[in-house]
Amino acid sequence: MTERDLSAWLASIAEVLDDVGVDWTLIGALAANRYRTTPRFTTDVDALAEYDPVLVERLEAAGYDVTVVADRGEAPHLLRCYRGSEQVDILLPVIEYQVTALARSIDRVLAVEDVIIHKLIAWRPRDRDDIRSILEGDPQIDTAYLNEWIGEWELADRWSTMQLPS
Repeated sequence: MTERDLSAWLASIAEVLDDVGVDWTLIGALAANRYRTTPRFTTDVDALAEYDPVLVERLEAAGYDVTVVADRGEAPHLLRCYRGSEQVDILLPVIEYQVTALARSIDRVLAVEDVIIHKLIAWRPRDRDDIRSILEGDPQIDTAYLNEWIGEWELADRWSTMQLPS
């Protein structure tokens, strides 16, 4: 897979999301790459998008096989979309934090603080690497906002291990 492949996947999904008229933003590795000192390779596209019932229909009309993920009796919280080798996960905001993060996005990319929060929650080795690389770039960070959500999600221990030496 090449960067060109990911760009085509992103363009295809963006076209559907824009056509439906929902607010959306990139999350995951592609969002982290906006802020990392050196980009890293990824094999999928991840987005956070408002839910509209017509979205699944439009994705399927665009050739995607869509799996709707929802807890019993709850609204959908994830759309897993596949088309050939393309894999796109669309996270649907169902909690206050997700709604807030979507509203704070900049040019369809999650704000740096929200990328860090998402990566602290996921906490895989690649997520820790994303955080380190982002911090090495010395970005402008709204520390009050970041600390608010770190406290809300009880992530202080994880965050303390990510601080770069002064």
